[in-house]
Amino acid sequence: MKARTKKFDAVAESRKWKEAVAKETEGMTPDEVVAYFDRAVVRRRFRAALRRAEQAGKAKGGRRK
Repeated sequence: MKARTKKFDAVAESRKWKEAVAKETEGMTPDEVVAYFDRAVVRRRFRAALRRAEQAGKAKGGRRK
């Protein structure tokens, strides 16, 4: 069996994103947190992460075992 190297680690990326968001939203009121997540910048980051994940899946052939 041939060993495979991950090109994209979704769990690691998720943890990085969660840690960054936690730092940015620390000390915010609930209304400020809602406003933070409503920003277009966050939506763009999320879309970019989804694109990277999709491209990594296509590079592997799109197969899951």
